[in-house]
Amino acid sequence: MLQSNPDLLKLQQEYERALLDQKDAKAGRGPTVDLQITGTYMVKPPVEALYLNVDEILNSIQWPSGVRPASSGQHVKIYDGMENTLYNFQLSVTQPIFTWGKLSNAEKLYTQIAIIKQIQVDSEIQKLDTELETRLISLFYLNQIMKVLEEEKQYVERLVRTSEDAEKTGMLLHQDVVEAKIQAKELEIAQEDVSEQINNQLLELSRTTGIENLTFENCSFSVDEQAFERILLWDRQQTEELALSGNQLSIKMLTNLQQVNEIAKKIADGYVNWKPDVALQITGGYGGSRFPFAEPNWLLKDDYTANITIGIKTTVWDGGKRLNDVSRKMSERVTADINTLDARSSIKKNLSAEWNTADVCRMKIEYQNLKIEAAASRIKQNETLFNSGYGSETDLLSAKMDKCNQEIEKIKQQLSFAAACMTIKYLAGNNSAERGCY
Repeated sequence: MLQSNPDLLKLQQEYERALLDQKDAKAGRGPTVDLQITGTYMVKPPVEALYLNVDEILNSIQWPSGVRPASSGQHVKIYDGMENTLYNFQLSVTQPIFTWGKLSNAEKLYTQIAIIKQIQVDSEIQKLDTELETRLISLFYLNQIMKVLEEEKQYVERLVRTSEDAEKTGMLLHQDVVEAKIQAKELEIAQEDVSEQINNQLLELSRTTGIENLTFENCSFSVDEQAFERILLWDRQQTEELALSGNQLSIKMLTNLQQVNEIAKKIADGYVNWKPDVALQITGGYGGSRFPFAEPNWLLKDDYTANITIGIKTTVWDGGKRLNDVSRKMSERVTADINTLDARSSIKKNLSAEWNTADVCRMKIEYQNLKIEAAASRIKQNETLFNSGYGSETDLLSAKMDKCNQEIEKIKQQLSFAAACMTIKYLAGNNSAERGCY
């Protein structure tokens, strides 16, 4: 069940994602480091080689008379032009300095959400554990009902044959035969209904455990009925206090939801107008025709940059959206408080109802024991009359069938009693509940 149940596996994956969200929130408080590298190859660089005409330089000089040199028509290269490659490197580090607690509260928020997801996993395991036990108990009692129905089937079939024989001799009316056949058909329907219930329980067990093609023969278990009786001996006031305590998983989850809403409200407060966020950014860069330190005279070219920036960002006015968000979070916090109170009230009500159900079922079981005893007495009496020749076999068979019906009703009450006790144990959180009921 722990390895294969789809609902449990989904919750476990949600918990894993919540842990990743928690790590993201924690990382948000630290620096962000970004590196950008670009490389360009230019087929035709925008700046070509530069040449200077020597004659132009000589002509610009005021030479003494008779000393002026002759024109040579020579050109001197003063710049080789841009290379075909161009590289740019930029490394920036951004560190939040002050955010009005938004980042620290976000980490707390996702930590609480991860805790809630873990509680949901534990709660699902507890629920599945109770469901597994309850379905096994149901199979046990349904199998008992099926055995009694098989016994009653023998009596009904004998009753039909006896009634048909009696009709032939004129001892019974045709209506009596039809009524016997109706009882046989009702029994057949009851068997089919119980068989369907057993099959449904097996299908649910198969889904819960991941065991394919599960059959009744694969399930080896028994029921300790005294364990249910011991549950009724629990101190009801203490059991109620335990069910409503903070250790109960559903209450614990709602309490953590209250904390989540409280933290969310603090985060919303941090976004209110005129509350600026402050961050520091340090940027270093290089741009040139070759990789850093590989370019000739890189130090003299001064292609490196370094900047330190302080950024401040705040919302001046947004039409009241931020204030509305704060009010919205306050409303959600109140709703979480109401849900917690409602959950406590619901648990208390359900616990009381299950106690009453268990008490009534136990009284009905005692009542059925008396009816079974009375039916057994009638069987004995009819057997004596039948053996002495003063009674009919029909009356004897009817008495045996009545005893079977009373036994079936008792088993149904035992099943209801067990289900009520299991619910009490579940509502109490399984903390003080007895184990080994199956």
